[in-house]
Amino acid sequence: MDILGMPQGELRLRDSNIGHVTLRPGGVGRNIAQQIVKLGRACSLLTVFGSDSLADVLCDDCARLGIDITHALKAEGNTCVYLCLHEGSGDMLAAINDMRLTDRLTPAYAESCLEYINGSDLCVLDANPPVETVRFIAERAAVPVLMDPVSCAKLDKAKAVLPYLTAIKPNIHEARSLTEQTDVRSCAKALIRAGVQKAFVSMGPEGLCCADDQICAVLPVERFSAAAKTGVGDALCAGIAVALAAGESTLECGRYGMHCAAEFLKNEEDC
Repeated sequence: MDILGMPQGELRLRDSNIGHVTLRPGGVGRNIAQQIVKLGRACSLLTVFGSDSLADVLCDDCARLGIDITHALKAEGNTCVYLCLHEGSGDMLAAINDMRLTDRLTPAYAESCLEYINGSDLCVLDANPPVETVRFIAERAAVPVLMDPVSCAKLDKAKAVLPYLTAIKPNIHEARSLTEQTDVRSCAKALIRAGVQKAFVSMGPEGLCCADDQICAVLPVERFSAAAKTGVGDALCAGIAVALAAGESTLECGRYGMHCAAEFLKNEEDC
């Protein structure tokens, strides 16, 4: 569950700011699944739901959207929560995530879903499950795997599976931490040298760097907005995933991802 705070004007630290607080279903994997379904593709979410009232809200929301949760776990514990504070520009200032329940996503659970995963067109993997589970899926998946590293705090999981990934979509901060490079093109090329086939490094308003063993190019943003940015990276990842599953080139995957991100921002402005 996402709890998002957006100030009415400029954010004043160490003070109570007037603004808007939104409670909405979220999580990187769930957000990507929602956008994939919106793009007209069938999508299943392999995750864990808690035992509190928020879990019921999240399950009902998936059913309403058409996200398949047949293979998801139900476990005793509190629902995962993401608390985010935005600046007046809409960019994230800071966030806290409590994803302890995802420790229940063990390699044994992944193994029980492996046949199902390998019957799909593509597996999108985030870095919330334990590292052993992330490694198990990345190594055993017989379909293309696209990874979203989620945050700099969880990059050890991405580092453990780089040679097994078809593609990765870090933001620029995550890419710098992953590669110890500074320039975005150097980051993307370093990810390719590490064994990833396609790298998509997002830079917010500065665009998206797309790279493989043949090209390295930066695509401009289609739309910039002062709306809250939480979720736009997930829309970008969903577009890349759909294009990747369709066998599109690296640049076409990037272009479609940027288009989906722009559409997401437009919808946020309209809300």
